[in-house]
Amino acid sequence: MTIIGSCFFSGVSAQNEQWDTYMVKTGNASASVLVDMGLLETAPDKRFPFLVITGPKTKNCNTMGLIDKEEIAVLEDMLEATGNFLTGVTPKILAGTVTRNCQRVNYYYVKDTSGVRTALNRLYTRSFKNNAYVLGIKSDPDWDTYRRFLYPDEETHNWMDNDKIITKMLQQGDSLKTPRNISFTVCFRYDTDRAAFINFVTSQGYNVAPQKAITAIPDMPYVAEATINSLVKMELVNPKSMELKIASRKYHGLYNGWYAK
Repeated sequence: MTIIGSCFFSGVSAQNEQWDTYMVKTGNASASVLVDMGLLETAPDKRFPFLVITGPKTKNCNTMGLIDKEEIAVLEDMLEATGNFLTGVTPKILAGTVTRNCQRVNYYYVKDTSGVRTALNRLYTRSFKNNAYVLGIKSDPDWDTYRRFLYPDEETHNWMDNDKIITKMLQQGDSLKTPRNISFTVCFRYDTDRAAFINFVTSQGYNVAPQKAITAIPDMPYVAEATINSLVKMELVNPKSMELKIASRKYHGLYNGWYAK
């Protein structure tokens, strides 16, 4: 059976929030990062050149520094109150939330810092006097903290995308115990680039056939699917997808995900 490749373009307005989460580990400590991925399209937003990092601490956390589930709701209420209070002080953009080292903190880009420290200290002292808290303010006009810390690096982003696909398959009742064809899709503007890509990935052991796009990404009508037959498992699709992302850039293509059939 011939599989017709598809390269879809998803246009998302910069106004839309695109929240996603991932875990990172440094030494023996773990961190949970919740980030608005959609902000990358407009970062840095020069209207908001300052960064406010603030949130509550807790004593109820595990040995890896992560907070007990029962405590998360309490800390979220505190963060919501802090965010609402901050709105009355300065225009802001919430870029992300990080949970680590027994604390849960929000990262806000703000227009002005005048009075922010005094106002937030007053709020914590008055409303949450039983909780220690974090409060840091710095200039970050290039949004380095968002782009280099909150936003996942390429390997992490790749893992996140693959995890979503595998999780969806499991949720749909797929046991993932049966080998099947796993096809990685790449789109090209020119057929010559696609041909060069096909020559390369064929030499790497993939089965590849040029395909005709169903709905093409604008100006990239040429599609190739690099296919392997295997069990669907993270330890396989993760390095393979990363390998093909790198190869697609080398041959001026756009990697567009994978599917199993």
